[in-house]
Amino acid sequence: APAADRSYEKIDFSKVEGVLEEYLNDFNASSSKEMKLVFFRDAIEHVSRIARMVRQPRGNALLVGVGGTGKQSLTRMACHMAGYKCIQIEITRGYGYNEFREDLKKLYESAGTKGE
Repeated sequence: APAADRSYEKIDFSKVEGVLEEYLNDFNASSSKEMKLVFFRDAIEHVSRIARMVRQPRGNALLVGVGGTGKQSLTRMACHMAGYKCIQIEITRGYGYNEFREDLKKLYESAGTKGE
């Protein structure tokens, strides 16, 4: 849409933080592994961006950064908010093309035939 047609509103980060806390509590109630997150301003902005990207048709993102900065946790949170199942491929020693292909087959079967 042209810039003139876009409408933006200022948001109250305390309200957004409250909504995210509710989603986090829901995630922790339904997950076997508890996730502890602190929703400071940057984390709120990042999880909002990830959630927006993931919800788009064919939405995807490549998150790059230093380890331990919350990329995986915020992505799991965004997927939970969208009602999606988050799948992570575990790379081990000896993991190669054939193993990757098998993981993709499982993913496609889960997404295509089971609707997960």
